[in-house]
Amino acid sequence: MDILQLKYFREVAQSESMTKAAEKLHIAQPSLSKTILRLEKGLGVALFDRVGKRIKLNDCGKLFLKRVERVFNELDAGQRELADLAGIGQEHVTLGASSSRFLPNLLNGFLVEHPQVNFRLRHFARQAEMQEQLLNGQIDLSIFFLPIIHPQIHSEPLIDEEIFLAVPPKHHLADRKSIQLREAAAESFISYTADSELWDITHNFCRQAGFEPSIVFEIESLEAIATLVNAGLGVTFLPAYWRQSDISHLPVQLHIENPVCQRTIWLSWIKGRYMSPITNIFKNFVIRYFSR
Repeated sequence: MDILQLKYFREVAQSESMTKAAEKLHIAQPSLSKTILRLEKGLGVALFDRVGKRIKLNDCGKLFLKRVERVFNELDAGQRELADLAGIGQEHVTLGASSSRFLPNLLNGFLVEHPQVNFRLRHFARQAEMQEQLLNGQIDLSIFFLPIIHPQIHSEPLIDEEIFLAVPPKHHLADRKSIQLREAAAESFISYTADSELWDITHNFCRQAGFEPSIVFEIESLEAIATLVNAGLGVTFLPAYWRQSDISHLPVQLHIENPVCQRTIWLSWIKGRYMSPITNIFKNFVIRYFSR
C-alpha cells in the first residue's frame, strides 16, 4: 500500500465512477482499475460493490475512506506546519458559519489588528455538512447555533442569544411587551425553510409550549420573512441580532416568557489537529469578542 494507491482510492470513492476518477487524475482507466484491485488484494477485502459499469463504496470501503481522509489531513497539516515553521506559510483562515449577519463587525475588528490575513468564508445551512468539512480539514473553524457533538470536535459556547416572537404592527398582541408562547398557538406562522437550523429550534419552542405551529409560508430570507410579517400575513420568530440590523421597518418583537426562547452561538474546531498560528490567534479573538 502506498500514498498513490490511497489517492486513487479516495478519488474513486468520491466520484463513484472509474471513468470520472481517471479523468480527474489524468490517467488511463485500465491503469486506475488495476491500482484499485491491487489495493483491495493487499487489504484482503473488496472496497467497492460493482454492478455492471457502476461502482459504489461498500461498508468496508466507507470505513477505510474515513481512515484515508485522516491520513491526508495529517499530511496536509504537516505541510502547513513546516511552512509556518519556515516562515513561508500563507496567513489565511477558512471559516464556516451558519449566518453572515454578525461576521462584518467580527472580521473588521480582527483585520484592524491583522490586516495581512486572508479569510475564506463558507456558509452552511445544516450542521452535518459543516461537521463533515471540519473533519475533512476543509474549514479550520466553524461558528454555528448548535454545538457539534463529535469525539474529535471541541465546541466552545460563545454567547446566548434571545429569540423573540415578531408580530405585525397592527396585530392584537402588538401592544404587549411579552407573552407566553402558548398564546400564539392559533397564529399563522411564517417559518424558515426546513433546511435551516432555525427551523428545528423554533419548532421545538412551539412543542415545548404544547402545540405544532401552523405554517403558511417557508422562506429562506429573514428580510423576506420580516416583510411578510409587516404585511400582516403571519407571525415569526426573530433572533435578537436582527434588532441591530439595517432593515428600516422590523416587525414588533415580543419577549417570550415561557418557554425560554434562546439559542447559543458555538465556536468549533478539531481537537489535537495542527492549527496555524494565525488561526489560533483568530480563534482566541473570537472568544474574547463574544465575551465582551
